[in-house]
Amino acid sequence: MAKYGQVLNLPLLLFVFIVSWSSLSFGEVTIRWFGHSCFLIESSQGTKILTDPLGEETGYPLPEVMPDIITISHEHFDHNYVRPYRNRPKVIRGLTTDGTDWERIEETVKDVTISNVFTYHDNKGGKKDGLNSIFILQLEGLKIVHMGDLGHPLTEEHVKALGGIDVLLIPIGGVTTINPLEANEVIEQLKPRIVIPMHYKTPPCTFTLYTTKNFIKDRTNVRKAGSNTLSLSKGSLPNSPEIVILDYE
Repeated sequence: MAKYGQVLNLPLLLFVFIVSWSSLSFGEVTIRWFGHSCFLIESSQGTKILTDPLGEETGYPLPEVMPDIITISHEHFDHNYVRPYRNRPKVIRGLTTDGTDWERIEETVKDVTISNVFTYHDNKGGKKDGLNSIFILQLEGLKIVHMGDLGHPLTEEHVKALGGIDVLLIPIGGVTTINPLEANEVIEQLKPRIVIPMHYKTPPCTFTLYTTKNFIKDRTNVRKAGSNTLSLSKGSLPNSPEIVILDYE
């Protein structure tokens, strides 16, 4: 006969089994950075999402990819260059095409669920640089959040709407977005499992921005990927928050 203590542990063992099985049932996601705020996010089923497609004026080469979906956080030239993509991807804009109002996004495309949160491009309620949409992408059991050109700290309502983030793609370059110090404050607010910085100064970048130096200063939880690609799954997430620095090529 099982002892009383052993019986009490059965629900716990069942819970651990269910959680472990659920993690293993999800496939791998690949995140590839092309510079600035432009990433290609691909599910195990081959669905490709291109975020904030950059233009030639940024200094980076144009991505040679064929996405299924393009998300655009705001209507500035270095984030909405869709002209090269002739395979008719589904373009999802976080703002109206004139950039004067937000578009509410709540839809599923193939195996990806996409939604957004309304924010500003500056800390003056949009009066300086306009509006911005944060995109939430849910695929393979992961919640990946692309902050666009966020220009201010988050409110409690923002944090609640975004909560439970696995991967955070966050601008750190300052000038027209949050700076390294403000980015770290936002990370403390959200507590994601993995942080990938974006929209910062690199050798080819034509914009005057901060580099990663101030952002990672005095941090021990930093890993340099050594390439522009990161592959991960629900079951491979780190136990404690980690900053991953991707190359742009």
